[in-house]
Amino acid sequence: MSGPISDEEKKREQDMLQHLVDIAFHDGVLAAIEEARKLNEPFLLDAFHDLLVDKLRDELMMRNKLKQEE
Repeated sequence: MSGPISDEEKKREQDMLQHLVDIAFHDGVLAAIEEARKLNEPFLLDAFHDLLVDKLRDELMMRNKLKQEE
């Protein structure tokens, strides 16, 4: 088991996630998933999935395509 990750590692992961999100919005989700798989970092792929789900949910709510939970 590894210890806590450094601030530098957190920054690197955030930068990689932002890069994947940028690909998703410019080239499509499938292109971003392909890129994430190439990185061969399961944690990053999982974090990317979570981030996309959150962004998609927020966008659908803004467009009134999804009702906000009460």
